[in-house]
Amino acid sequence: MNKLKTRASNFTKKALIIVILLLALTNSGLSQEKDFTFSCRNAIYLNFTTRGALYSINYDRIFYETDKIAYSYRLGFSVLEDVIAAPAGINLFVRKGNFHPELSLTLMPYVDKYKSFMSDNDLSDKYLYVIPGIGYRYQKPSGGFFAKALISPMVVLDPPSSNFWKMDPKLYPAASIGLGYSF
Repeated sequence: MNKLKTRASNFTKKALIIVILLLALTNSGLSQEKDFTFSCRNAIYLNFTTRGALYSINYDRIFYETDKIAYSYRLGFSVLEDVIAAPAGINLFVRKGNFHPELSLTLMPYVDKYKSFMSDNDLSDKYLYVIPGIGYRYQKPSGGFFAKALISPMVVLDPPSSNFWKMDPKLYPAASIGLGYSF
C-alpha cells in the first residue's frame, strides 16, 4: 500500500511540474512583445474520432509563435451515455497561410461506467489514450471557420483495477476531424 501511495505521490508531482511548465511557456510566449501572425489565437471546436470518446468539445489556444511554427494547447471534454473523457494535448503547426501541416500529442483519460467512479462499489473501467497525430488544420490568422483533420496510431493503456501502474498497452489506427470557430 505504501508503494502505491509513493507512486501516486510521484505521479502527482510529475503532473504538477508539467502543468507549471505549460503555464510558464504560455506566459513567456504571451509576455514577449512580438508581431503575432495569428491575431485570433483561440478556437472552440467539436472533434469527432474513430475510437475512444467519439466526440469532444474542445478549446484550443495558440500560446507561442516563432518565425515558422506556432504552438497551441488543447483542452476538451466528452460525456457519452456512461463514459467520460478529457482530452488534453499540445500541437505544433506551420504558420504560413491558412492551411497548416500539424503535429500533435494528446493524452486522454477515459472512464467507462463513470457514474460508479470513486464510490464504495466502483465498477468503472479506466483507460489512458496516448494519441500522437499528423494532419492539417485550416485556421485563418484573422479568425473565423476552423477545421482540422488528423490520422494517428492510438495507444490505449488499460490498467487492471487492482494495480493502476500495470498497464496493458494496445495499438489501434485512428482518425479525427474537428470543426469550429477561431476568435
